[in-house]
Parts: sequence; C-alpha cells; structure tokens
Amino acid sequence: MKYLNLIFVLLTALAVTGAEENDSHIMPADAALMNMAESADSSTDTEHSGHDVQDMMPGMVMNKSADSSAETVHAGHEMHGETAGTGNAHASTGPVDLGAAVITGALGLALIIGMIAFFQSLRGKDLLEYTWFKKLLKSNLYPKILQIPTLFFFGFITYYFFWGSLSYSQNPGSILAWTLWWPLVPLTFILLGRIWCVICPIPLVGEFFQKFIRPTRRPGRFLIKYGIWITDGIFIAITLFDRLYGMVDKPWLSGMIFLLITGGAIILSIRYERRSFCKHICFLGGVSGNYSMLAGVSIESKNPERCATCRVRACYFGSGNTPGCPYAQFMPAKIGMRNCNLCASCIKNCPYDNVAFRTRSIASELWSHAKVSFSESFFAKLMVGIVIIQNLGMLAVWSNLQNWVMQFGIGEKMAVILLYFAAIVLPLALMTITSYLSSSLQTEKGTMLANFAAFGYAFIPIDVAGHLAHNLFHLLAEGKSIIGAFLGLFTGRVDYSGAVVSSSVVTGLQFGLIIAGGFGTLYVAYRIARAKEQSTIAALRIVLPHALLLVLVFAVNLFLFITPMAHRGG
Repeated sequence: MKYLNLIFVLLTALAVTGAEENDSHIMPADAALMNMAESADSSTDTEHSGHDVQDMMPGMVMNKSADSSAETVHAGHEMHGETAGTGNAHASTGPVDLGAAVITGALGLALIIGMIAFFQSLRGKDLLEYTWFKKLLKSNLYPKILQIPTLFFFGFITYYFFWGSLSYSQNPGSILAWTLWWPLVPLTFILLGRIWCVICPIPLVGEFFQKFIRPTRRPGRFLIKYGIWITDGIFIAITLFDRLYGMVDKPWLSGMIFLLITGGAIILSIRYERRSFCKHICFLGGVSGNYSMLAGVSIESKNPERCATCRVRACYFGSGNTPGCPYAQFMPAKIGMRNCNLCASCIKNCPYDNVAFRTRSIASELWSHAKVSFSESFFAKLMVGIVIIQNLGMLAVWSNLQNWVMQFGIGEKMAVILLYFAAIVLPLALMTITSYLSSSLQTEKGTMLANFAAFGYAFIPIDVAGHLAHNLFHLLAEGKSIIGAFLGLFTGRVDYSGAVVSSSVVTGLQFGLIIAGGFGTLYVAYRIARAKEQSTIAALRIVLPHALLLVLVFAVNLFLFITPMAHRGG
C-alpha cells in the first residue's frame, strides 16, 4: 500500500503542476486567435466532396512565431504527415519554462520508479488468490466485457473515418484514434502485456467468420519462420506511407488502412486456425509482443511437472465452450508474455487449476527469456530508427533536411523515402558495429550475429520510452480535443480543443521517460552481459560498446524532445 500511496501523491503533484503552468501561460493572443478561427469558421460556406470547408479549419490555438517560421521552411512545398506544417495545418508547442520542466520531469521519473518498486514488491504474487479476480477471469463475461465496448468504439471511429469531416482536427474518429487510443495502447503493453490484443476488434471480425468456416489448417513453416519479417515490412510500409501521404492527417486514409488490415485478418482467419494473423503478421502485434516483455504480470504454470504429465492439454485444445489458446501455446512450453494476450482461456480450461497469474519485476523477461530470437531482436533495434524518424518528422529540421536532399534534383517524395531509410539504416549499422566490438571483447568469443541478437532486447526500454514520449505529446498537447471528439460522436463535429497541460509539463514528462528508458536499457544490457560473463568487470567490458551507442541514441532523443514539435492538424 505504501507504493500505491506514493504513486497517488506523485500523480496529484503532477496534476497541480500542470494546472498551475496552464494558468500562468494563458495569453490574450490566444483569445484573439480563437476569435479569428471562429469568424473564419462561420464565414465559410463552400462545399468540398460533401464536406464543408469549415471542417478543414482546425480548432486549435496557433503559435504565431512557429507558424511564420514554418511557412518560411515550407515555401513552395506541400508537406504531409506529422510534420511542422504551414499556415493552418499545424501548430507548434509554445515556450518551455525550464524550471517547471525539471520539476515535472523529476516527478514523472519518481512515478516511474514508484511503479517499478510496486511491481518488485509484489513479485511472485499469484493474483488468482484474490477470489473476485479469479471469478472474473473464469467467468463468461471476460473478456467480452472489454471486447464489446471496444467493438462499438471502433465502429464509431470507422464510420467517422469515411463519413466525418475531411479535417483531422474536426473529425471525432481521427482524434479518438490517434490522440487517445494510439498514445494509450503502448502503456497497456507495459502494465499488462498484450491485453490490447484480446480486445482488439480486428481479430473479432476474423473469429466471426471462423464460426462458420471452422478452418483446421495450421500456419506453415514459412509463416512461422518469416512472419515477423513480414511484420517488419508492414510496419515500415505503414509508417513510410504516413510520412509520404499524411495517413494520420487524412481520416479517409486512416480508414482505408484500417480496412486493409481487417481484410488481411479475415483472409488469414479463413485460411488458418486460431489467431494466426495476430501472432505472425499484425504489425501492432509485433510491437506489442516486444513491448509486453516489459510487463509486470505473467500467466504461467504453477507446477510445470504437472503440466508435463498432463494428457488432456485443455490449455491448447480447449474444453466445453471455451476454445484453446488463440496463439497455440501449450502451458508447460509457454514462457513469458510475448505470445500471450491475457485471454484467460488456459485459466478457464485447466482441469487441475494449475495456471497462475503472477506479478513479476518490470522488464525481467528481457534478460531471463529462455530463447534468443534474432528476428525479435532485429525488430527491437529497427524500432529505434522508426521512433526517431517519427519524432524528427514533427520538427522544422525535418523540412530543412528534406530541402537539402531536394537541392540535388531529387523529388519531394523520393527525398522523404531516402531520409526515412537513412534514419532506419544508420542506427542498425551502428548497432552492427557495436555488436562486432562487443563480441570481440567476450571472454568466450562469440559471433557478431549472436551478440546482435542477445543485446537487441536491451533496446526495448528506450524504444518504449521514445514511443511513449512521442505519443504523450499528442495526448497532453492536444488532449482537450478528446472531450470534443466524444461529443462529436453524436454531433459529428469537434468544437473543443487545446492542450491539457503546458509545454513545460509535456517536455518534463518526456525527459523523465527518456531518462528512465535510457537507464532501463543500460540495466537490461548489463543483466544480459552478466549472464554471459562470470565477473562484473568482464560484463561491463562487453556492455561498453552498446552503452556508448545508447548515449548517442539518448542524446538524439533529448534533442528531439527539447525542440518544439508540431501538432497534428489539417
């Protein structure tokens, strides 16, 4: 309880800091700019593809100096995606109060440490010992009580993707998807693993078709071996597509991507048994699989020997009205959370009540997993570059880089593609070098590829930190639009927008996350090295090359988050 009280106090302090900062940064110019937006909004009557052009007017308050500088940078070029845009398309964050940012960052860091300590204090506790919790997971209500509301929620979102406003800032579906859902999903991975995967509406559609078709084919060797590489390619393609065409800023494009993913899930659900799409192909499943290794909970066998002698295998085959594991896992062989979506089928099915829902230390799976996978590790390292490019694309420096590339006679979109892949390939190249150096320093010489695979897991904490820090900006700097978006589900229009807290609070929290992620990566790297070496000195020696690269990644992230970012809009 003392850790819960500490976390509550820290959350209260953060809320007070944010409120005070908001009050101190209210400027008369804000009201004038809002009036200008309202007058422009009311005077627009032209039709555009069935949508009022007034829908194209963002409701957010602009930062005047940021807009003027962005217009200079973007002269003559149409920018897409989450970029520091021109005119009414985007707005940048305001000035940062260094003192408030430091205080907020310290409070945020203390909150993270408190959360880690909380899970550490409960390590090994079987939550199924709580009768009410066990009854909930064993009941037919779970996970339906989470799935049904989510299905309706995404039904509304999909409707507005296609039949709502063409403007991101006036479309309830876009705001709820990209300002609320997308920032919060990675947080669920850290706390509860892949729980999003059990309530995701996409596989539910596939399972609906499976009720009639009842496929029995299992995924072949190709899908099992190369599925995660397909996931890598899909994730790269979607993020690059957003950078080129502004998927997030264009609701109908978001809707098309959503339908394509749903279509893929239906096709694989018809062809293969269980949730083969989620396990082998889904790009979000790939992200959640890696991130869930940080989770503070785990479903595991109470007594592995009992599972080893079991002839029923109800965890795999199912029993009665409860199907078997959607990821085709046998309980004794199931280790960790990468292939577990907390559906609780194994808990419901086990005739011997031999399944535990245990708490564990945050991130402990990253150094204690039984099998190292090169493909999983590569995905973790790939995410370093993708997170950097997502953040870089929101800064004015992105436009400067793009203009520099274009001066060599390269077209706008090709310049984006080149910069995108440069941001991905450069970190991977540096990681390859550090893996070579680290492997050469091992007491028992290992290969560069083995070192690359082993230490790739260490970069997951900094991946998660950068991902959360990026999304935190959208959640807090554009958060008030969420209120308007919920109302907009019924009115069809968003009339309320703005930041929840000041730029100083957002920046401070981002710094706290990056610092926590940096130290987390260092610690995980050390624990991985300690498993390879007998002495602390030897372990530190092979960690050193990776640590030097981490310092560089850490510095790049600090630069990205200290630089004013652009809001989504348009």
